[in-house]
Amino acid sequence: MAISFCGFIRWLSALTLLATLVSCGGGSGSESSDEISQGTGTVGLFLTDMPADPALFESINASVQKVELMGSDENGRVTLYSGAVKTFDLLRLRNESIPLTFKDGVPADRYCKIRLTLSDLELVMADDTPGDPNDNETHHPKLPGNGKLDLVARDCFDVVDGGMVTLQVDIDAGKSIHVVGNNKAYHFRPVIFVEVINKAFDSKLVRLDGEIASIDTVAQTLTICDAIPAEGMDNLGCVKVHFGADAAFFDNLEYAGAPRSIDELLSAEKLGLELTVVGWLKFPARQHSDADRASREYPLIELEALVAELGEFLQVEGSVAVDADSTGFAMQVSSGGPIITADNLSIMFQQGSAGVNGSRIISRSGDLLDTNDVTEPLPVQVDGTLQLIQGSDPLLMAALVIIDKDAAHTEQVTGIILSVAVDGLTLNPDAPSVCGIATDSLSVVLSDSLDIWTVTITNSGSEIQPDGTLATGQTVGMTGNCKSGGYQTDNIVIVDDQRV
Repeated sequence: MAISFCGFIRWLSALTLLATLVSCGGGSGSESSDEISQGTGTVGLFLTDMPADPALFESINASVQKVELMGSDENGRVTLYSGAVKTFDLLRLRNESIPLTFKDGVPADRYCKIRLTLSDLELVMADDTPGDPNDNETHHPKLPGNGKLDLVARDCFDVVDGGMVTLQVDIDAGKSIHVVGNNKAYHFRPVIFVEVINKAFDSKLVRLDGEIASIDTVAQTLTICDAIPAEGMDNLGCVKVHFGADAAFFDNLEYAGAPRSIDELLSAEKLGLELTVVGWLKFPARQHSDADRASREYPLIELEALVAELGEFLQVEGSVAVDADSTGFAMQVSSGGPIITADNLSIMFQQGSAGVNGSRIISRSGDLLDTNDVTEPLPVQVDGTLQLIQGSDPLLMAALVIIDKDAAHTEQVTGIILSVAVDGLTLNPDAPSVCGIATDSLSVVLSDSLDIWTVTITNSGSEIQPDGTLATGQTVGMTGNCKSGGYQTDNIVIVDDQRV
C-alpha cells in the first residue's frame, strides 16, 4: 500500500482515542429538551476499521465486551450491548461496516458520550512461513484503563420518541498499535472515530447476511431477517433492501456465481434462502410507531443495494499487481486470505447484458468506477467465486471489486512538533521518510478547515475532547496528502499521556 504504515506504527508512546459524534436526522441536536424528554427510541451500532498494514498483521482481533451511552443525570448510563464478548477481525472491515448491536427502549435524551469497553486485543502477525499456517506469532497488548474508552461528542445527538439513531464506530487499528523494542513488543493506544450515520455522512458500505422473509416485486424490494443483532428486542433483526438501476445480483446456487436479473431474485422461490447484501443505509430513516414495534418482522433499517449474493462467495483482499483491462486484472493476495498462492491471482470481470448488471467496481468512498481505475499497486477487495481449471491457475469470477483510490496519495504521519506557524508547523517525524523523501524536519501545511482533537490518557482510561492548541514539543498524529506543494493535512490529534 502507498500509506507509510511503518512510520506511524513506530509512533505511539501516544496513540489515542479519537471520536467525532455529529448530529443526525430527527436527532440533530436541534430538538428542545421538552421534545426529547418523553418516550424511547432505537440506537444501532456499526463497526468498521481504518486500514492497517497488511504486511505486518494477518489479523487484528478486537473483543468488544460492552457499549454504553452516557446520558443525563436522570437516565445515567444506557447499555447498548453487554453479554457474550463479540470478537471482530478489524482487518476484514477496512472497506465495509457490519452491525454490532441494535437496542430499543433507549430513553429519549441528549447524549454526549459513548463508552466502549474492550476485553482483549489479539495481534496475529503476518505469516513469514506460508507452508505452515499454524505458526503465526501472536501478541496481546495491555489495554489502557482496563479497556474502558470514553468518547466525548463535539456535537451531542438526540434520541427522540420512536426515532432511530445509527452510529458507526471506526477503530483505526493502524494508528493504534505501537511497535517497540525492535518488534519485540506492542503497545495499544486506541484511536477510534464515532460518527452518527446520516444522509450528510459518507458512511462505508454495509454488509449484511439474512434470510429472505418477504418480497415486493412492484416496489423492487425484499426484506431479510436475522440480519442485525437486536439487543433485548422482540424483533427478528430485519432489514428492507431496495434495488435500483445500479444494483447487481449474482447466483452461486444455480448459476456458478454468474450475474442474473434482479427480477429473478425477486421471485417467490427465493423466499427462505440466505442472502448477502452490500449497499448503503437509506435516509431519512422512518419513525417507529407502536404498531411497527409490535411486528417482529418490522425492518429496523433500510438499505440501498449495490450487490446481492446468493450462495457462498469468497472475500479476498490484497493489492492490484497488474493493471486491469476490459476482461480483468491480477492481484497479490494478502497474507491470511482464503486463497494461498505463490503467484498473482487472476480476477475476471463478469459482463452484464440487457437488464442485468455485471461486476460492480467501486471506490471506498462509494463512487462507481470503471476498469481504468483498477491500477497497480492500489489496495483491492474482491467478492467472487473461484473457477478451477484443470492444468491452469484458478480464476476468481468477480461480483464486487472495491478499490482504495486514495491510498496512492495519502500517508499517516506521527512525531514531535518542532515549531508552529499560523498556517503550518514543522514536525520531527518518527518515520525516516515521508512521501518518499528522507527527512527529520517535515513542513506541514494546515488546511483552513483543520480539525484538532486533544486526547488525555490516564491510568484509569482514555478520553477525547474536541479542539486544542498546537504547541512546540507536543506528540501528534495526522493523516494527510502528499502533494506537489508538500505534506498537507486537515486533521491533527494531540496526545497528552499522563500515565505514571
